[in-house]
Amino acid sequence: MMGLRIPNKKFWKNKKIFLTGHTSFKASWFKLWLEILGAKVTGYSLNYPSNPKCLYKIFYKEKLIKESILNYKKLKKKIILTKPKIVFHFAAQSILSDANKKPIENYKTNIIGTAGILEACYYSKNTKLVVIVTTDKCYEENPKKKFYDEKSTLGGSEPYSASKACAELISKSYLNKYKKVNKKIITLRAGNVIGGGDWKKNRLVPDIFRAILSRSSLLIRNPNHIRPWQHVLDCINGYLIASEYSYNKNITFNSWNFAPPLKNQIKVLKFVNILFERFQIKKNKIIIKNKNKFYESRKLNLISNKAKKDLKWNTVLSQNKVIDFIYEWYSNYQKKKNMKTFSIYQIKKFCKIASLNK
Repeated sequence: MMGLRIPNKKFWKNKKIFLTGHTSFKASWFKLWLEILGAKVTGYSLNYPSNPKCLYKIFYKEKLIKESILNYKKLKKKIILTKPKIVFHFAAQSILSDANKKPIENYKTNIIGTAGILEACYYSKNTKLVVIVTTDKCYEENPKKKFYDEKSTLGGSEPYSASKACAELISKSYLNKYKKVNKKIITLRAGNVIGGGDWKKNRLVPDIFRAILSRSSLLIRNPNHIRPWQHVLDCINGYLIASEYSYNKNITFNSWNFAPPLKNQIKVLKFVNILFERFQIKKNKIIIKNKNKFYESRKLNLISNKAKKDLKWNTVLSQNKVIDFIYEWYSNYQKKKNMKTFSIYQIKKFCKIASLNK
């Protein structure tokens, strides 16, 4: 019996890729994996998402040329000049608390930015597929639902989720326009992606490791909220497989959820306790903050039955393996190892685990 599905190296070898938001945590891992597969990647980002630490700075030493997705003229010109076969749109305002503080900037980036990508790609003769990365938070909150699937109603209870629901609607609005020129669009929905190298503020795993490294207490909000914790490699493995599938199919528009099994979608406090135990940190270092300045959904359970059926995708890493991968990455970082080399090792280890999974 074959193992779990991973990307096809023959498909990606020498393929020209355009990647927005390439300096972000998730896109840095994505770019690294694409390059292992032999793809030719052009990045397009405005800034480093976290300072002073940033995963992209660890992987790549070149100076960043600041480029905004809101500069439509420049964006369109660069996409046309680089002639990508596939465009991946990761660039976004992705921090919920920032979206609440600056909703207009959030809406501009996540809504107008998405529209700009889709419009620019329409004029790129070489581009066959546009991949819009959104979030699990694009669904209308409904406490009565046990989980959300791709047929669930889109919506938003605060600026970030609303902007991502809009990005989904804008993407689908291009269906007829793209169909006429034989181009395709897919939207990919995942949330609470975790892994080594994330230092962005107001995210749980970075907050945990800042507390560990500084030997300070961890302040957590919403300890009883449930989230679909998923390792970054499981998530982007899904993105790569979905792109291969869509590139070769005669379907103009499609969407998929990528999430771990429901049994692994656990409460915030339980997840924190598991990580603290792995790092041998005392649980009395956890401080629960009962009052929150902004609204967050209580439960975000996704199911990925469609991805399993269409793409033959499944999560590769068990919950224990997810913790191991995170622990090993940050432990090696503390030891000042070459983290690009170690991250390549983790990608290869992930693929090996997938090949042995029956």
